[in-house]
Amino acid sequence: MSKLTWSTFCGAYIEARSCERFASLAPYLDDELAKFYLSLLRSEARHYQDYLTLAAQIAAKDITPRVQAIGVTEGRLISEPDTELRFHSGVPAF
Repeated sequence: MSKLTWSTFCGAYIEARSCERFASLAPYLDDELAKFYLSLLRSEARHYQDYLTLAAQIAAKDITPRVQAIGVTEGRLISEPDTELRFHSGVPAF
């Protein structure tokens, strides 16, 4: 896969995680702020789909297996303990 395809995968996952964050926070906010966060969620969801569409257009083959593999790996990395505190890492192991 090309570097451009990989960068679109990264963009898609960044946008997807933003969706998750907005969805997780919205129920705890006042109505006006929750409405704003849900509008951000919808926007990020469109961006996520745009990145995947772009990746599918520029890739030489079906991107589904690669996207799924990245998702599994990323999910593991953000849920396992990490020896360094990073923005998208798992629970700090110290």
